Formats: sequence, structure tokens, C-alpha cells
Amino acid sequence: MTTTAPRDPGSGRDPRIAAAADAAATADVDKSKAEVAQAEAARTSARAKLLGWARRSIDLIPTSWLLTGAGAILLAATAIFGGLEAAAVDPTPEVAVGEMFAGSDLEMTVVGVELREERGNAGLSPDEEKDERLLVVVVDVVNTFPIPRPAASGKTVSPVIDGILIDGLDAKATVSLAEDGEGSPMLQPDVPARLLLTWIVAPDDYEEGDEILLTLPDSIHYVGKNVTRGDYWADVVVGATVTTDLVEVPAAVDEVVMP
Repeated sequence: MTTTAPRDPGSGRDPRIAAAADAAATADVDKSKAEVAQAEAARTSARAKLLGWARRSIDLIPTSWLLTGAGAILLAATAIFGGLEAAAVDPTPEVAVGEMFAGSDLEMTVVGVELREERGNAGLSPDEEKDERLLVVVVDVVNTFPIPRPAASGKTVSPVIDGILIDGLDAKATVSLAEDGEGSPMLQPDVPARLLLTWIVAPDDYEEGDEILLTLPDSIHYVGKNVTRGDYWADVVVGATVTTDLVEVPAAVDEVVMP
């Protein structure tokens, strides 16, 4: 039995019809490519517009807001990993009676704290009728700065000797030289001076043996160039503390000459 091969359906097509079909197919492909390219261009343009808007928006945000936001993010991240550890703070130094402390370009050595009935060379006089007494801090001082400086500044918070305070007393002391009672003396460079810091107290405020806590000042030296000119000390802090017992000094007894 003889079998005849099937006839190619396209073998009998008109060449013009075939060419037209191929051209139409090619046009469809080109159109699809153009549509894809157009869509990609639209997406690229949209991304560019979005980035431009974001940049302009960021430029309008104040820098402080950005820093605050960054700080908030940092804190949040830190909290996730266990929180912030407290920064170590150096304790205020404690010095003993007779031990020198250097602060505010001064060397200060507390010699003792006395309870007196008589003025002597202290800067104040107690009222005998009220039975007032004097609370006196004796301190040796050396000015280590190369120019003379006053022992008292008169400021509410003082960087110099009248900045030495007694815990429990709001008032500042009156400062005098121990050798002659000169008030608010000038401290010469590198010249030791013994000073008396004096407060008037009521008869029952203190007694011998009371524990006295002193604070000694420290500060930062500046050189003023505008409104304030020259050397000055500011940013006063408690540089050190001294704890000691109060010693009562009895009134001097006049010599009695027997007949």
C-alpha cells in the first residue's frame, strides 16, 4: 500500500499574504518592546520624583530635629541591648586637717576649727550681752597664681577663701589675717598667709567636740577679652571636704597680782 505524504499547508499560500503576516507579527513584537520601555521610563521618572521630594523634605527639617531623632534612635537601640550604663562620677576628695588641697590656684590647708569667746584678730566681735561666740576656721593659704589676689571676692558663690563654707551655715565668713586682723587681705604670689574665717553663732549653736564639715572651693581660671577683662575664676564647685572636731578656746584670764 502506497501512502502519500500530507501536503504542507503553507506551501500553497500566496507569498504576499505570508509577507503581510510576518510584518504584522514583527510590528506586534516592536509594539510590546516599546510598551515595556515606556513603562520602565515611567517607573524611573517616578523614583526620581520621589527621591527629589524626599531630599527637599529633609532639607526643610531643622538640624536639631534630625539630631534629636538620631538620638532617639540611638537610645532605643541602646535600650534593646541592655540600656545605658551610668557614667562613673569621681567622688569629692576628702582631705584631713593639716592636709593641703589645691583649688582655684590656691593651696589651702585647714589647721583647725575653734569656738571662741573673744575676738582676738578675728574679723567679727561677739555681743557679750547676748553671749554670742565666734566660730573660727584657721587656714593656711598660698596664692600660686603669679599676680596678687584678694582673699575674699564678695560674691555669693566665691572661688577664693571666703568660698570655704561650713555645712549648716548659710552665711559666708568674714576673712582676716591671723597675725594682725587685717580684713579681706590681698594674697601675694607664693607668700604663705594664715587666715581666720569667722562666723558669729548663738551660745547654744555649737559646743566643743561637735563634728564640723567644711567645703573647699575649686574653679576654672579664665581670661576675659570682652565685657569682663583680665583674669577671673568661675564655674565654682566643691573641690574637697574636711571633717574635724570643734575645739573650744577659753577666754583669756587676766593675771591677778596678789597684794
